[in-house]
Amino acid sequence: MTAASRPQSNGEPLVDGEPFTKFFGCWISEQSRDLAALREAAAAASSSSADLRRLVDRVLGHYEHYYRAKSAAAAADVRAMFAPSWISTTESLYLWCGGWRPTAALHLLYSKSGAQLEAQLPAFLDGTGSLRGDDLGGLSADQLHAADQLQRRTIGREREIEEAAAAAQMVELATGAMEAAGLEREMEAKAEGMRRVLEMADGLRLDTMRAVVALLRPPQAVHFLLAAAELHLAVHHLGRRKDAHAHAPE
Repeated sequence: MTAASRPQSNGEPLVDGEPFTKFFGCWISEQSRDLAALREAAAAASSSSADLRRLVDRVLGHYEHYYRAKSAAAAADVRAMFAPSWISTTESLYLWCGGWRPTAALHLLYSKSGAQLEAQLPAFLDGTGSLRGDDLGGLSADQLHAADQLQRRTIGREREIEEAAAAAQMVELATGAMEAAGLEREMEAKAEGMRRVLEMADGLRLDTMRAVVALLRPPQAVHFLLAAAELHLAVHHLGRRKDAHAHAPE
């Protein structure tokens, strides 16, 4: 993805000459296709580890592509990234520094692991089945320890980013800053601070996603990415429906 150009007259940043709203719609469509591929792979019993790894790498590549485009658009207008018009009101409730909170990836991992383990327990306890190791219910003690350490590190980095965000929100009005030129300089400094915060936050989001996948076996990584896509798309589509209903004529 190339760098974004200047914002449109309505203030929305561009990606390769197209409004970010259009790019985001394409990203949702791409994630829907990934979801279908992940579901198929999770349901298949004969997929090789190599095939699953290629799928996982492709999906992670799509996330990387999204964040590169987002960074390019933020270079043109970072403020739009903190109050995006292309997401629903429901989605905006979950925003943290321009996106999802990185530790949410760990919460999702633990939640999905517990649900998949619970689903296997009845057959295991009555002797008619065994615990599977190819989904998130089969996380080993070493994997759970690695996830715990990752969560601790991620919480620490989130706090650092929150401190940077608080500093970026403070506009120091020195003597004469209320004059047009001084105020413009202060606002540009604030925008630059917000760009750094967004870069750190998006970097942590992507790093956390990669780190979670790295501690999983390929079949487990498929289940994790499947859960992440399902959650994101479910919130997105629910939010769109709620917004449409709220703005529908009486």
